[in-house]
Amino acid sequence: MVTGRGDAAVCTLTDRRLARALGGHPRVAVAGPLVTANLGLQNVVADLLRRSAVRHLVVCGRDSRLFRPGQTLLALAENGCGDDGTVIGAQGYRPVLAGLAPGDVEEFRRRVRVHDHIGVADPRRLAAVLSGLDALPPVVPRARPAAPPLERLPAGGPRRPIPRTAEGFLVVGVDRDHGVLVVRHYDHDLRAGRELRSHCPEALLAGVLRHGLIRDPSHAGYLGAELAKADTALRLDLDYVQDRPLARDRAVTPPAGRLVPEESGTAS
Repeated sequence: MVTGRGDAAVCTLTDRRLARALGGHPRVAVAGPLVTANLGLQNVVADLLRRSAVRHLVVCGRDSRLFRPGQTLLALAENGCGDDGTVIGAQGYRPVLAGLAPGDVEEFRRRVRVHDHIGVADPRRLAAVLSGLDALPPVVPRARPAAPPLERLPAGGPRRPIPRTAEGFLVVGVDRDHGVLVVRHYDHDLRAGRELRSHCPEALLAGVLRHGLIRDPSHAGYLGAELAKADTALRLDLDYVQDRPLARDRAVTPPAGRLVPEESGTAS
């Protein structure tokens, strides 16, 4: 992600390079991708609510045909959420913002103007859009909305045969500030989760198995492969994206802040 001191945020959806290209614009406070219509979008809203200077959100780049986070973001701005946290009119996959209170959603809709430029990937055209945004006064800063409760679980545990699959979602991430790998397991309703942190990918995998978060050997193999990728990305300063291969041209400088987390998640 790219951060600055402007009054606009840029969500480039699946286009990570576009975020880097627009991050230096003087109007841009933060720029980054968005890959999911639930946890990822929830983090976008929460992050922007604590940035009192941000009054605009430009949504651009190519939307995911499967997860539809861009369409879901536009639906959130237009319609808000139902009582169960589901984004009204969203076409995205599981568009539930369970970690946001109704007041958080309404505050976001009231304060941040969302500009639909989905499908536009020309940095010069988008720079002109940013330069032409109306100047709006900053608002009183507020605390970041509470995320779904995460019970901190210790990493590590004995290896043993894995029975059957447990329900939920696995999210693998990299905490560059502390130099550790992070595994989060969320229930299907996205209202609660568990988190494990460690410098050692083997300890994280053993801990996930010890706590019974996954039981299928194929999922254990998947998690081991993702942790190996994340560990390599952390050591070599590469950009890690879950479920995508590492690439040399993704080398990045660790950001001071971010719009959305480096995580996409997979059913387990």
